[in-house]
Amino acid sequence: MTVPATTHLRSTVSTGSGVVAHRGASAEFPELTLVAYEKALEQGAEALEVDVRLTSDGVPVLLHDPRTARVADRDVWVHSSTLDELSALDLGSWHPVHRRPEPLLTLRSLLVMAEAYPHVKLFLETKHPVPTGGRVEVALRDELRYFGLDRPASHAESRALMMSFSVMAVRRFRQLAPQVPTVQLRERGNVLKSWPAEGFGAQLMGPSIGALRARPWLVEYWRSRGMGTYCWTVDDPADMLLCRDLGVEWVATNVPTRARGVLDGPTRRD
Repeated sequence: MTVPATTHLRSTVSTGSGVVAHRGASAEFPELTLVAYEKALEQGAEALEVDVRLTSDGVPVLLHDPRTARVADRDVWVHSSTLDELSALDLGSWHPVHRRPEPLLTLRSLLVMAEAYPHVKLFLETKHPVPTGGRVEVALRDELRYFGLDRPASHAESRALMMSFSVMAVRRFRQLAPQVPTVQLRERGNVLKSWPAEGFGAQLMGPSIGALRARPWLVEYWRSRGMGTYCWTVDDPADMLLCRDLGVEWVATNVPTRARGVLDGPTRRD
């Protein structure tokens, strides 16, 4: 069977599953910080996964949760805090391995860093539901435009990929930046609700590893529909091999070094 061209979102010289650093090398370093991303690239990650939220003054910043209690020295709501207020937080000392202060990272600062790694892809997730609604997709489009990343020559050559669990957010972004490929994220409980994403033009489906363990046939189904697969969050070597054997294009992991070693290892012989 000929695989539709839309699934080929890796380099034409790459084979197998690509390693995506989930929030950076987040097992060893505080998630979504500059040090976590820099270390992930040193460890061989081919792509970075990024969570994007908006501050009260409209700046896209890298934070996963709607509140900072889990990763900061003070608990505040992201959407009701200014950039200056969030920049005063320590986002590193909480980490059980790192245990050192780290500052907030804005999306623009990450994109500046990424300029030095032109072959690294960026999987940019907008978080929902949020009080700011669709403004986060507009802000993401604007930042990509600022760096010239909103009009790639082709989907395969695009450095940026937008993704979200919200079907409406993916649809909205497709209208804002139609040349940037999108990923429709899905959890195990709603993975079969992914069918509408096809009509909205998603290039990849993004199931959890639990969803793929339960329904491995989905990878081939999506491939037959012209879509690739991005799987999260894959830290166990057995799951990494499952993804590779199924032909998953992108594997998101907290441990890039481990994933690189497993995925580059010998192919299983049946």
